[in-house]
Amino acid sequence: MESTLELFVYGSLKLGECNDFVIKEWVVDWQPATVRGQMRLRPDNYPALFVDLYGRLGSADYLRDLELNEAPVSRAGQVIQGQLLRLNPGVLALPRLDEFEGYFPGSYSEYLRVAVSASTSSGERACWTYTGVGQPRADWCSIDNWPPEGLAVNPDPYQHGL
Repeated sequence: MESTLELFVYGSLKLGECNDFVIKEWVVDWQPATVRGQMRLRPDNYPALFVDLYGRLGSADYLRDLELNEAPVSRAGQVIQGQLLRLNPGVLALPRLDEFEGYFPGSYSEYLRVAVSASTSSGERACWTYTGVGQPRADWCSIDNWPPEGLAVNPDPYQHGL
């Protein structure tokens, strides 16, 4: 069974950014991609994406989640630039990503893993991404790319937790 994972990344997990080490060994291909939403800079200087429309939430049934075939296309919000990564084996990458992002299916989580459609040069692609929980916080600065110009990012491995 194919266990490829398609993942939209917009922050520190982008290839070339400070936390790409978390998934780099599983990346077999990537391309520029966008989604629509709002991106906010958290107090720890890492981004959180908020989308108005998404498909199902990620589960702990990783093999089922890798069978993602469709997700809604959000037309609201700003265009968020990122990368659509193809990772293999996804069955190993998903639990590691969930742990890194502080996503615990069915429990309180720092981020959510949600199904979205990412726009690529070849059309819309159903994929997973990690989003902020709830509504965007008004006290978190709105940004359109990460890292914002002039932001010094700590190169040490990041541990989530506000």
